[in-house]
Amino acid sequence: MADRASAAEPSRVSAQADLSAFFRHKADVPTASAAALIRSLRRLRRSDDPVVAFGSLPEVCVPGFADGCEVELSDSTEPVFRVRLPVSSPDGVSAAVHPAGPAQILTTPFRAASGVGYPSYAGVVTLWWTSRTWSESDAVIADLMANHLIALVDHERLMAALARAEDQAASLALEAISGRAISVATGVVMHEQGVAADDAEDLLRQSAARAGSDLHQLAVSVLRSGSLTAGRATRNGGRRGMPSLAAPRLAAGRNIHSEESHSLE
Repeated sequence: MADRASAAEPSRVSAQADLSAFFRHKADVPTASAAALIRSLRRLRRSDDPVVAFGSLPEVCVPGFADGCEVELSDSTEPVFRVRLPVSSPDGVSAAVHPAGPAQILTTPFRAASGVGYPSYAGVVTLWWTSRTWSESDAVIADLMANHLIALVDHERLMAALARAEDQAASLALEAISGRAISVATGVVMHEQGVAADDAEDLLRQSAARAGSDLHQLAVSVLRSGSLTAGRATRNGGRRGMPSLAAPRLAAGRNIHSEESHSLE
């Protein structure tokens, strides 16, 4: 029993600490502004470019959560990106009343590591209030917003990398299938025309160019019909294709027969 009681003691102490923290910060939570901010999160722009995603943060924060917001961001390859709301006037003075002191300015740095072919980036979100000091809950919410935006950018980057990988895999599969069809069709033409492999492939390419079709498509037609002539007719819709190599051999055969008949006479 004593061992069981001692084992339960740490969890009891932890629960008591959590309860004490809740009552200590219960009055510190700006419920109305936090609820408005949560509703505004859907306005954050999804993009694999952190400039686009973080650039939408000031519009979400001001004026529902804070009186002003500035985002500075850099990926070490481009100049520092900066966006501020309320915007500054041409002389550089902010349109909003400047906070009285550091207790009214909250800075939240953030950093994202490189991944899936994208560079790393880092920056800082600065929030300020003109009528109150920032609270611990404000700091937690600001940190959550920065992490949420990093997660959005990571998600979009991962989806873009996945789409590129799928396109590459599909292209490789298509090339493999196309190459196999062309290779087998070349063998069919070799057997049909009695020519070497290079000549058979040249015939396929010339026939495809004559018909204005893709080499792979003609190869598939040859495989379906079992003949280059029939394959050309299929691709051409029955139109006359280019002459095959068999024609000169037949003509030569006719000349031989005619010479033999003349010699017999």
